[in-house]
Amino acid sequence: MKKSYILMAFLLISVFASVALAKVISMNVASHVTPGYKDLLPPEEAFIDDVNVAGEGKIKLNFYHSGTLLKVKELVPGLEAGTADIIFHTTSHTTGSWPIMGGPSLPFIFKSDWDMNEKLKIGQPLFNLIQKVMMEKHGIVFLAFGAIPSQYLWTAKKPVRTPEDLKGMIIRVGGEAEAEAIKALGASPVFMPSGELYEALQRGTIDGLVAYPGTIGGRALYEVLKYCTKIPLSAYGRGIYMKKETWDKLPESVKRIITLAAYKYDYLHLKYAEMVHEQEVWPKIKAKGIEVIEPPEDVVKQFREICKPTWEKWVKTVGEDIGKQFIDLATK
Repeated sequence: MKKSYILMAFLLISVFASVALAKVISMNVASHVTPGYKDLLPPEEAFIDDVNVAGEGKIKLNFYHSGTLLKVKELVPGLEAGTADIIFHTTSHTTGSWPIMGGPSLPFIFKSDWDMNEKLKIGQPLFNLIQKVMMEKHGIVFLAFGAIPSQYLWTAKKPVRTPEDLKGMIIRVGGEAEAEAIKALGASPVFMPSGELYEALQRGTIDGLVAYPGTIGGRALYEVLKYCTKIPLSAYGRGIYMKKETWDKLPESVKRIITLAAYKYDYLHLKYAEMVHEQEVWPKIKAKGIEVIEPPEDVVKQFREICKPTWEKWVKTVGEDIGKQFIDLATK
C-alpha cells in the first residue's frame, strides 16, 4: 500500500511538472550580426536576457545570432515561414518586403541621429505610423526601431568632397533608398553582403560604400579604405519584428514582458552605439589614417537637393497618403 502511494505521488509530481513545463513558451530569435559588431550584438543579447529573466517560468527566448539560424537574406522569409518567432534586422534590408521601412533611410530626411532617434521612439507618431502599416499591410508587429548612427560615404581610392566627385563610381548600398540617392548623384549602386566587402574593396570591384561606422569597424574595412565623407546619406535601425499571428497567441503577461524589454532596447540603442563608436570604432579608423571629410554646409545642401527627389520615388512605393504622412512627421 505504501509503495502504491509513493508511486501515485511520483506520478502526480511528474504530471504537474509536465504541465508546468508546457506553460513555458519557447521562442526562437534570429539575427545575422556577429560578435564583431560590438555596438549591435550586446543590446540584442540584453533584450534576450531581459525577457528571459522577467519571464522565467513563462517564456524562454532561444537566441541564434551570427546567421546560425537564418542568414541575412533569409531573416524576413524565415520570420514569415515561422522558422524564427522574432528577428532583429537592419531596417534597410527589409524594404523589399516591407517598403514602409525604407522611410527612415531616405537621404537627409532627419536633422541628426538624435532627431531620428527621438521621432522613431516607441509611441511617437512616426513610430506609430510605421507600426500601423506593418501590422495592417504585412501582419507584422514592429516592436522597436533601435536607431543606429548615420550611414556615411566611404571610398577606397578617390575622395568625395562634392557631388561631382561621385560620378562614375561603383558604390555598395544596403537598401533601396540609398541606391536611389547614389544613382541621383551619378554613381552606380550595387548590393552586396557585408561579408564580401573587404575583398571587393581590395580588388577594386567597388569604389566605396554607404555604411555606418559600425560596419567599418565590425568588418575591419578601415584596412582597405582611405576616405570617409561624413554626410548623412541614409539612416537605419536594428528593428525587432514578430508575426502578428504569433503575437496574438501570447498571454497578456508575456506581451508586457516583451514590450518592456523592447522599450529598454529602443531607449538605449543609439546611446550605446555612439559610446562604442567613440571609444573603439573611430579611434581604429583614425589610427589607420582614413581622412574624414566634413563638407561645408553649402556643399551638404547641394548633396541634399540632388537627393531630395528620391523621396517622391519612395512615396510611390507606399502610397501617397502614407508617404506624405511619413515625410511630414519626419521633417517637422
